[in-house]
Amino acid sequence: MQCPRCQGTMIVDHFVDMATSGEIWMPGWRCLMCGEIIDPIIESHRRQQEDHQEIVSAISGSTARPPSPIAVNRRTVSRRQSS
Repeated sequence: MQCPRCQGTMIVDHFVDMATSGEIWMPGWRCLMCGEIIDPIIESHRRQQEDHQEIVSAISGSTARPPSPIAVNRRTVSRRQSS
């Protein structure tokens, strides 16, 4: 399998699942180059995010992008000169 992040080689690895699946050891993929990990839980969350993105796009009529940064004007504080 090829890594979706860096196109490196991925190997099968086993990971400890502390809470969700009920299994202690869970198989997944780990990239030898960048360390990207893909397991069933990560895949499930990514699918949920993609589904949410599709719904937002359908509602808004365009591809949803993160909001652009807001420009903040600096206020100049004048100090009184003591006499």
